[in-house]
Amino acid sequence: MRVSKAAVPVLLWCLATAASIAVASLALRPVLRTAIPSDSVSLDAEEERGHGGLMTQPQPSLPPPTSSRPPASAPPPSSARPPASSGAGTPKPPTTAAPPPRIVDGWTVTTGSDGVDTYLRSFRTDGGDAVIRIRDGVVSLVTATPRDGYSVSKAQTEPTRLVVQFVAGSGGSAWLVDAMWWQGSPHGEVTRIGT
Repeated sequence: MRVSKAAVPVLLWCLATAASIAVASLALRPVLRTAIPSDSVSLDAEEERGHGGLMTQPQPSLPPPTSSRPPASAPPPSSARPPASSGAGTPKPPTTAAPPPRIVDGWTVTTGSDGVDTYLRSFRTDGGDAVIRIRDGVVSLVTATPRDGYSVSKAQTEPTRLVVQFVAGSGGSAWLVDAMWWQGSPHGEVTRIGT
């Protein structure tokens, strides 16, 4: 089979593109594995807008408990009974429901299975949105998404403090989200710099 001279550059480009995709996916694999920690807390898509450019997550309401028993007049369905198992099976340990999250100074607080509180808060500014988590006194950035015309950067000189900066492309204004663990509690503040 003979390949025309015009097809050689196209084939070389395809091979180089495939190789770069493979290398990039291998290089990003550790980053993507650590991007979502095992103790992550999911956020609702609909969140209330707070005052001063801050956004906090409201405490979810729990549905009323429902009865799993059928009405007394209805006969029980034949599929309601589990099939009898043969042999000695291992009993499942009882599962306990996690306590509902609570709100403390605008931070959503959940307690992990290890008993450590995790504080999570969304900050919404005109420059972008940031979600910050504090667990065991360590402040970490969950996500930072700049708005159009803004860039984002993160500064963290110590584990107990984190500053997320949303800077306008013109450089004329910026939004700072400053979060820290101080005196045993979380603190967060949004500051606008410039016009």
